[in-house]
Amino acid sequence: MAQEDQQQQVLLRSVDLVKFTVPASLAQRAGRVAAAVEAGEQVVELPQGVNGKGLATAVAYYRAREDAEARGADVGEFDEEFVGGLTHDAAIDLIHAAHHLGDQDLFNLFAGYRAN
Repeated sequence: MAQEDQQQQVLLRSVDLVKFTVPASLAQRAGRVAAAVEAGEQVVELPQGVNGKGLATAVAYYRAREDAEARGADVGEFDEEFVGGLTHDAAIDLIHAAHHLGDQDLFNLFAGYRAN
């Protein structure tokens, strides 16, 4: 957490006014957010299709994925487990968020996934 405190922080706000403060490095994983961060914005109003639930799931994914990478975990396996652990509704919210955030990598997590 000390490293996060030293990084630039960005406030992400969804259409339903849910807010998350995240390090700029995490926020920049989403293409549309990256442009705002690079322009120096510290508060980023997210597109209409990003609701609070989708944003919460995206932020949880970004944080957990960053932690998995830092531990040297198999990120492909991590991605499968993360997606597999989502409820149907959470998966739909995350797909919408990924699309509207312009995060193709996050969106592609669902390309070959089939729920049981």
